[in-house]
Amino acid sequence: MTETVSLGMAVVGLGLFLYAMQQLEVALEHLISGPVARWMHSATRTPLRCVGVGCLVTAMMQSSSLVGLIVLALVSSRMLTLRQAMAIMLGANLGTTATGWLVTLLGFKLSLGSAGLPLAGIGALLAVLLPAGRWRSQGLLLFSFGLLLFGLDTMKTATEGLAQGVDVSALQGHSPLVYLLVGVAVTAVIQSSSATMLIALTALNSHMLSLNDSLALVIGADLGTTSTLLLGAIKGPRIKRQVAMFHVIYNLGTALLAFLLLMPLWSTVAMRSGIEDPLVLLVGFHSTFNALGIVVFLPLLGRMAAFIEARLPAAPRPMLLESVRPETLDAALELLASACENLVTSVRQLALAFTNGDSAEHFLQGYRDVRDEEIRLALAFQKLEQLPMNAAQVKCIRRLRLQISESVYAAKALKDVANDFSRLSRSRSSRLAPVAVRVREGLQAVFAEGADAPDEETHHQAMSAMHELAYRHLQAASDDGISLLNLAREVDECGRHWLRATRVSAPSAFVPP
Repeated sequence: MTETVSLGMAVVGLGLFLYAMQQLEVALEHLISGPVARWMHSATRTPLRCVGVGCLVTAMMQSSSLVGLIVLALVSSRMLTLRQAMAIMLGANLGTTATGWLVTLLGFKLSLGSAGLPLAGIGALLAVLLPAGRWRSQGLLLFSFGLLLFGLDTMKTATEGLAQGVDVSALQGHSPLVYLLVGVAVTAVIQSSSATMLIALTALNSHMLSLNDSLALVIGADLGTTSTLLLGAIKGPRIKRQVAMFHVIYNLGTALLAFLLLMPLWSTVAMRSGIEDPLVLLVGFHSTFNALGIVVFLPLLGRMAAFIEARLPAAPRPMLLESVRPETLDAALELLASACENLVTSVRQLALAFTNGDSAEHFLQGYRDVRDEEIRLALAFQKLEQLPMNAAQVKCIRRLRLQISESVYAAKALKDVANDFSRLSRSRSSRLAPVAVRVREGLQAVFAEGADAPDEETHHQAMSAMHELAYRHLQAASDDGISLLNLAREVDECGRHWLRATRVSAPSAFVPP
């Protein structure tokens, strides 16, 4: 009877721990996932920094699964490259070992279980009474942390009682491969390697499992986390499946490294280090083999990315933002602002190349490319507008739309007279030579950068002078098949649209909702 009660309490403790971890993820997702996504997008310039970001973010959010899903969202939104995502996942595996250290130090060494219920009660009260938003999420965070401590203490106490009344020899003595497979299965079912680590720690603490058995169990737990990314990559662009494929290869390679090389040597490492606490040895093993995985795989990221891309090639022209989660909205806006700026730059370069002698055919092909990119951006805008946004984000999208539309209108105005401009540039009429020079210089002034760019008044004066010149040479232009007045009007219109486009700038920072 006592054994049944202990087993039941152990299950209750595990249930409380799992629920607390789930609510902790929800609270952290509301509080910091938006800034985390922006930070991932902006602070991942080198592979080593990507590893550091992945490790730190996972340690903060206490969930490699949640970090993995955020990475998938950023990758599918084209805010991270495959290689950056791979490096972040390396760091995430190391960062998730922080949970084991936290559980060991707080749950088993300091015995804070008695503080769990008061913390949970205070947090629940705050979550109910405070208004929705960050304050309520902070209350949920406190409730989750308190419940986690209480669940951990319940499970620890129950397993200690269970070990005293049950013959634990039946759980011991199996092949390490069996414990590894059990770790994979348990983690895949409950979708939490942290919970599997808790099971291993409590079983080791109550002497239900030996240290060697527990080592194999946590290796399996790391391997079992691949199921989360595999499920998350079923839908969406192929690059998500590329990341999931790397995650499987990396975790499989790290598991083999730990199981075949490090695990047989760990007893020697423990003896030489002088550490006798089996719990510390277990979490130390978990951290060590994940750190070794980074050392082995980090130099191979380039080759692995090429290998994966060859087996799972991405679409030749993917959508700009194929999948966006609410917590990655600000990072998506930064990416979209960058893409809009690139389009503006493309229009400027296209126009300047045309005024410097590029062919009308090449300009018209470039214009078609600009229109294709405008469509991609419009589809991205539509996707973002389906998500809840705050006032700053709405204002940013309006400005970006205006910037793009004015830039494309400028290109269209030039496109409409591309043939006339080309004929004027090639004309051998001495009477039209000064007109050609004036039109060319007017366009080059409009598309100049920085301090050389004219203001609206300067542009108006220049266009007025060009119109007067055009009126004096209408017949000569007509003889060469050039509609000079239409050319002058469209050049003026091109400049007006372009100057409006360059006055538009997206906000440099966004306020999370």
